[in-house]
Parts: sequence; C-alpha cells; structure tokens
Amino acid sequence: MITIDSTKGGNGDVWMRLVSFYAFAKLMPELQFRICVPAFLHTLSEFTFGDRLTIVSNFQGKADLTYTNLGIKDLIKPILSGYRFISPYQRAVIKDKKKKQLKDVINTVVFDVADFLGLVQVPDSKYITNYQGYLDVIGIKKLRPIGYDRYVTQLFEDYPFLVEKQKTGLPISPELSIPEDLQNNVVVFPTGTSRQFIPLWWAVKYMPDAYYAFFAKDADLLEFKNAGLKVIPFYKEAGDIIKLAQVAKWTVSTDSFPSHLLQYATANCTLVLTEVLKSRIVTPVFKGKVVDSLAPCHPCLHMARNLHPLCSAGYTECLNWKNPAYTNGIVESLVVDAVC
Repeated sequence: MITIDSTKGGNGDVWMRLVSFYAFAKLMPELQFRICVPAFLHTLSEFTFGDRLTIVSNFQGKADLTYTNLGIKDLIKPILSGYRFISPYQRAVIKDKKKKQLKDVINTVVFDVADFLGLVQVPDSKYITNYQGYLDVIGIKKLRPIGYDRYVTQLFEDYPFLVEKQKTGLPISPELSIPEDLQNNVVVFPTGTSRQFIPLWWAVKYMPDAYYAFFAKDADLLEFKNAGLKVIPFYKEAGDIIKLAQVAKWTVSTDSFPSHLLQYATANCTLVLTEVLKSRIVTPVFKGKVVDSLAPCHPCLHMARNLHPLCSAGYTECLNWKNPAYTNGIVESLVVDAVC
C-alpha cells in the first residue's frame, strides 16, 4: 500500500491526480494506493474512484509521499524528519515563465539531485506540456515505467465508465435547489482564484440569460445576483457541480476547479481557457468544446487575485475577456446540439 497525501494544491489538481491514480491502479494492479484528499472532495472521490483506490481525508502520521509546491529550502527540515515529497509544479512554473533567471537553473539542478536521492520526486521535463494529471503522478519512481500513450489509452477506457457511474447515486448536498427551467438553460461556473474569473460586466453583456453557479459562501454570488443575473448556490458536496451540469442544457466553465469535474462528467460543456496550456489542463478524453486563450501573454503564472491585484503581465483582468474573437468563440459554442 502506497499512502499519498494529496491535500496540497488546488481541488482541481487533486481531481486530476485521482483520475490518474485510478488509471495507474488498473495499469499496475500489483500496487495499491491510499490517497488522502481534502474533506470537501472525500465523498465524491470515494464514490467515483473507490472501486480501485482507498480514499481518506483524515490520515494520521507520515504518508509515503506528500505533494508540495514549496522550494527546496523550505523542505529541508521535513526531509530531515523523514518526509518524502512529490513536486510536480516546479518544472511547470519555470517552463511558463517568460524570463528565466539564474535561480531557475539552480533550482532545476537542485531538484534533479533531490529526485535522484528519492527525497523530492519530480516528473521528467519531457512531459511538461502533457496533461497535468499525468505530470502530477509520473514523478513517482514506481510509476515511471508507464508511458504517456499507454496512460492515455487507459483514460479512454475509464472515461465512459466514470461518466455512467455518476448518473446514479451521485452524492449531492441536501440544500441544493435546482431551478425547474435549468434543463432549457445554460449554467456557467465563472469562478477562479486567478484572472480566469469571468468579469461581471462580461456576463451581463454577453450571457445575461444564463444561470451562474457559485459556492454558497462566495461573495461574488451576491454581486452577480444584484446585477440582475440568475444565480444558483452549490454547497459542501462537490457532486453538486456535476449534478447541475447533468441537468442543464449546456455548461460553461472557466479553467478552474469545476472544469476538472466536468471533463469527466459531461460532453455538453464548453471550457474557456485563460492562463494554462490547453494540452496541460484539458484531459485528452474530454468530448466537449474548448475555447483556447488568445492573449499574447498566454500561458501565464497563476497569481491569486486576492493577493495580487495585477497579473504577471500587469493587468487587472485577463485580456481574453476584451477580445471579440474569444467572446465569439464562447457564444458560438453554445449553438450546438447536446450530445449526451
């Protein structure tokens, strides 16, 4: 049994890892995985992946491997205490930087050494533009015999089973209230901690008739509601997001957490990308629509809006939202027949 602490990173990162560990559990049946996930994802993760993975959210003690986004300096003390880590982000961040610095070269060498010693395991840089779900797990030395093509083949085999599984018995919050006319409307998941967030002015101007889904405690929900837009709150069960998409005529999501659930739940969906490479953020098995970023500064580093008022290129909003071609791509993607 390999115990992996996957509570670090965004919920979307956790979901991509789970999809990947689920595939690897089939490809390497001699290995058993116990994955520790955030409490918010526990019920849905167990429901979706529990036939191959052991899912926990309250693991006590040291995991065999722990995901981290910390630099090597901050990892020295826990390494000396016996912890071992997986660091899938370090190479991706350096890859996406517009200007490389000497410290980036030094960090790469240091992490190479740490990987050789088994202290901090990192993926090979040749996978840096591949789907992040694979990038997040292939750094683990025991999994490295599985190449990307074989992994993708397994994703395709798993996809219809996962979609079908979530159609019955999906765990949802008791508070979730689904509008009676949602089946005839578009639901939008506009959120994102960085610049991928759909601006209110854009929503009012270009998609005024859609429903906008927010976590119930999200302060932006009230702002959208006060602007005259229809809003739907979802709650503590991540399955709420999938359920809303299953009922809606079509779904639109930014490249944030909901998009990762939706990629394995419905083909009646448009993903709108802003900051991350399409090849890295969209699973090869996704059957919906993708509107890729048209910003000249794409790809960009993830910078939380509440901590950084400007993105790395110096803008308060992503340039995509003011690009007519990008907007047309989103609007035109809605004029399609639902496929499932």
